Amino acid sequence: MKKSLLLLLIVLFGGIAQGQGHYTGSSFNPGDYFAPHSGWIIPVWYGYANMNYYNAAGNRSDQLINPAPENPTDLKIKQNVKTNSFILMAIYGGKGKILGANWGMMVIPTLNSPTANIALDYYSSQTGSGNYVFTNKSLGFGDMYLQPVWLSWTKGKYSYALNYGVWAPTGRYKPHDLDNGGHGYWSHNVRVAGRMKPIPRVSLSLATTLEMNQWQKDTDFKEGSHLTVDMGGSYILDGRGDEIGLFGHYTSQISDDKGTNGGFVSDRIAGIGGFGSYWIKPMKVGLMGRITQNFNVKNRFGGTAVQVGVNYLIPAAH
Repeated sequence: MKKSLLLLLIVLFGGIAQGQGHYTGSSFNPGDYFAPHSGWIIPVWYGYANMNYYNAAGNRSDQLINPAPENPTDLKIKQNVKTNSFILMAIYGGKGKILGANWGMMVIPTLNSPTANIALDYYSSQTGSGNYVFTNKSLGFGDMYLQPVWLSWTKGKYSYALNYGVWAPTGRYKPHDLDNGGHGYWSHNVRVAGRMKPIPRVSLSLATTLEMNQWQKDTDFKEGSHLTVDMGGSYILDGRGDEIGLFGHYTSQISDDKGTNGGFVSDRIAGIGGFGSYWIKPMKVGLMGRITQNFNVKNRFGGTAVQVGVNYLIPAAH
C-alpha cells in the first residue's frame, strides 16, 4: 500500500462553485484520478460554500437575463447563495489487474441543501419578469455519482488513467420547484489523466473530463456538454504520508443547450485552491481539509468554498 496515497475527494455536488451540469472542476486532488490501493476507503466530508452570481459578461450581478425567444425573462435575483453539503463516500480498490491496470470503483451519495447550481436552475425556469429570492433552508438527498470504470497504469515515474462515471438523478426534482435537491437528468463523465513524479515525494498531474448530459425530466431542456481541465501538484511531508498540495481547473461549455426551458448562453469557470491531510493513525484514519477560490466566472455562481473531512482506510485482507 502506497503511503503517498490519500484520497481527498471533495464535495462533488454542492461543495464548490456549481454552475450548470454536475461535474465541478477541482473535485479531486491531483493524485486522485488514479486507482487506489486494494481495499476500502471511506471518506466523510462536510462542505460550505458562499457563492455569487456572475452574468454573461463575467460581472457580479443581481440581474439575470434569459435570452430564450420562447421565454424572454429579465429577473432580479437574490445574488448570494450559501450552501451546506454532507458526503459519505465508498471507494473500493480491487485486487489484481484489469487489462494490465490497477482498478477500482466508487459511489458517492449526497445530502445537501440546495446548491448554487440548483438556485440557477430555479431562476432560469421562471416564466415572468420580477424579483425572485432563493431562500430554501431544507436538507435532502442530492444526485448520486457512480464510477464503475477506474483504471490506471504505471510505468516508472509516469501514470495514466481512464475513468468513466455517471451522475444518477436520485435527488428530488420537480420543474420550477424551490425544494429541488437534484437536476433531474443523467450526466456521463469520461476522464483521461496523466501523472509524473519527478522525485519520490513530488507528484504533478493533468486531467481532462468531458461531461455529456441527457434530457431533463418533465421539461424540454438538455444542458450542453462541458470540458474541464484539472491540474495540480502535491508534496509528501514525511514518512507518515502527511500531504499538502495545490490544484486548479478551467471549465467551459462546448456545446449549446437544447430545448426551450432555460436557454442560457454558454458558461465558464476557473478556480485555484490548496489542500492538506494529516494522519491521526497512519494509513488508517486521517483528517483532510481544502479551500477553493473561483475566478473568470461567466453565467454561473462562483465564490469561495471550504471542505473538511475524515478519511478511513480498510486495507484488503491478504
